[in-house]
Amino acid sequence: KPVTVIPGHYLGEIPAGTKAVTFTADYLKSFEQQAAKTKDSKGLIDAMQNAWPQLAEPSSLELSAKVIKGEMKWPN
Repeated sequence: KPVTVIPGHYLGEIPAGTKAVTFTADYLKSFEQQAAKTKDSKGLIDAMQNAWPQLAEPSSLELSAKVIKGEMKWPN
């Protein structure tokens, strides 16, 4: 059983205990919901930044949005 979990691509104060697991699960659910509702990567990025304004590092979101919307392939 983990004592502390550090979420990937996270900037800022590390969440206490296993709150990072809940945070990451909530973020991924939100991403999937917004991906289903939006037409392109720009719409998905805008929706996620509105839903999660506290996240300061956008490059992972931008890459993921373009890949999930079929605008680019995942880099090898």
